[in-house]
Amino acid sequence: MTQRYLGGIITANPVEPSDNLSTASASGMWTLQEALSFYRAGDWPDPTNTPSVGLFMAGYGASGAINVVDKIVPETAGNATDFGDTSASTYAGAGLSSDTRAIVAGGYSVSTSINTIEYFTFASAGNATDFGDLTEQMFAGSGLSNNVRGVIALGYKQTSGDGYTNILEYITIPTTGNSIDFGDASISQRGAAGALASTTRGVFGGGYHLGRTDVIDYVTIATTGNATDFGNLTEARFYPSGASNNTRGIFAGSGNGTYGNVIDYITIASTGNATDFGNAVAVRDALAGLANSTKAIYAGGRNDSGGTNVIQQVTIATEADATDFGDLTVAKSFSMGACSGTEAVQSLYNVSSVSSAGNIGIFVGFQVSGADTNAIEHIDINTAGDSTMFGSLTSGNRKRMLGGIGSSVRGALMAGKVGSTFATNIIDYFSFQSKGASVDFGDATVARGDVSNFSNETRGLASGGHTGNDQQDVIDYITIASTGNATDFGNMLGVTRYHGATSSTTRGLMFGGDSGSYQNVIQYITIASTGNSTDFGDLSSTNSYLSGSVSSNTRAVIHMGGATGNLNTLEYVTTASTGNTTDFGDLTVVRAQSGGVSNGTRGVFGHGTVDVGGQSGFDDTMDFITIASTGNATDFGNHALGTYKAGSSIATSNGHGGIA
Repeated sequence: MTQRYLGGIITANPVEPSDNLSTASASGMWTLQEALSFYRAGDWPDPTNTPSVGLFMAGYGASGAINVVDKIVPETAGNATDFGDTSASTYAGAGLSSDTRAIVAGGYSVSTSINTIEYFTFASAGNATDFGDLTEQMFAGSGLSNNVRGVIALGYKQTSGDGYTNILEYITIPTTGNSIDFGDASISQRGAAGALASTTRGVFGGGYHLGRTDVIDYVTIATTGNATDFGNLTEARFYPSGASNNTRGIFAGSGNGTYGNVIDYITIASTGNATDFGNAVAVRDALAGLANSTKAIYAGGRNDSGGTNVIQQVTIATEADATDFGDLTVAKSFSMGACSGTEAVQSLYNVSSVSSAGNIGIFVGFQVSGADTNAIEHIDINTAGDSTMFGSLTSGNRKRMLGGIGSSVRGALMAGKVGSTFATNIIDYFSFQSKGASVDFGDATVARGDVSNFSNETRGLASGGHTGNDQQDVIDYITIASTGNATDFGNMLGVTRYHGATSSTTRGLMFGGDSGSYQNVIQYITIASTGNSTDFGDLSSTNSYLSGSVSSNTRAVIHMGGATGNLNTLEYVTTASTGNTTDFGDLTVVRAQSGGVSNGTRGVFGHGTVDVGGQSGFDDTMDFITIASTGNATDFGNHALGTYKAGSSIATSNGHGGIA
């Protein structure tokens, strides 16, 4: 008997899916065993595997500068399609991106260089939107980025000297605004390859100044400062193109002669000279580059006949010659590339990720090489390992706080020191589920520094602190799910600063501090109500500048290292009762001013200062405890930015004891 299927919608003959992207199809009738076989081979459509977007923006066409923006899907070879236009016809600008935005900065338009910065939103085709301005009109610069910060490097300006610059400047990609000085490259030049970055480090190489160069420099993206020597390209090159995943950077095109087909690579986390990778499909320079997690893709470029429309690709993890990908909609050179799928810009956490739920720990507010930074680092509390970069604080360099606010969705910081302003009322917040910059929330009731934050799922509180001359006993609160200014909650037992703080779902605890002299008092409030704090018990000794505290819903553990000296001592209390602290165990390193994050089961301590030859030194150690037990801590990993000083640590998580 002939098989029949309703309306002819289902056919008996299965059609093999083209790939495993969410846009792929697997029509026809499949047995479960057949479907499972394709799934295990990575060839079955996956609704969570959304294809990325690659853009080649503007460029130099047959008749001069053009504003055409082409789109490709890096995961699927094929010809480009029209996406939109830049605001002006321009070429030789700097391209960079986050996972949501493509940025084009500077360039040459008509008869002059420009300082325009504008952006596209990957999710919706259309024309560019104004972002801000560079510090100077500049072209032939290089762009690189992680998901939060973009760095524009080098270039040529027509307003001073011989025009070649070593300028480095940066923008915060999720916001808009003018660029800010970052530091200087090792040499002044133009036409270097950019777009090589991991989540922490950006690399640029090659270029031209009184001849072709082979210099490779790198910067740490989350900080500011001058570039550091990385190594050298395999040969000096002018207008090479760069692309990378989070591990390896690929330089393509150009050469020691007029044009070239050289491809070489570096390992971004290390330093050293580039290594031969293979050859491009043709001899040319001034290509545009972009990458997803597996492919580096280069488009257009210039040879003796002018611009080309060829798009070529390499697999980043291998060493082999480039292969054909497709064609641009128009032949062009000096275009700017950007991609939503580069590993350096992909969001680390997805809201549906089971592994990250309740396990995200955030560390903020520290010094790198003695300089304050606005960097945000994060860890998965449940899995030991080194921290990685999360984003940056738009409010500026933040410190002189102990503890942060966290619900299961949002993290927030309330008051504290920002930059050179000792006492502020700034509140800003970020989403735990997506990497990026913080956003303004509102204002605290009183501007102050040396304040302590804590929270449950609903409310975030800031307690005590001082304004420089006057110590405070203020407690104020916010409703974390909304935005707006803080509300008065009550007062501490006395004016207090430099105290530790943590919480359960019902209570907030404040430990020790400085009230004109160091204190051992523990006090508490009931978070759901308002009112003054109540005496809870005592620490084993008087202390201030108290270090990190972690909690479950039943127990709070505090690191005693602080103003009375560097210690590795841990003590704990049962939150629902009252009474004095009990010895818990020791950290792996004697230190002070650590930060603590927890997921209700495990507590992790990071940051801190140590004594090195009698002087205050820096520590990058993280270690962890199991909160329900007692005993010494175990090594967890190290911080992404290396050794640094806490300066009163700020740390929070989306699974601490106040959320349980």
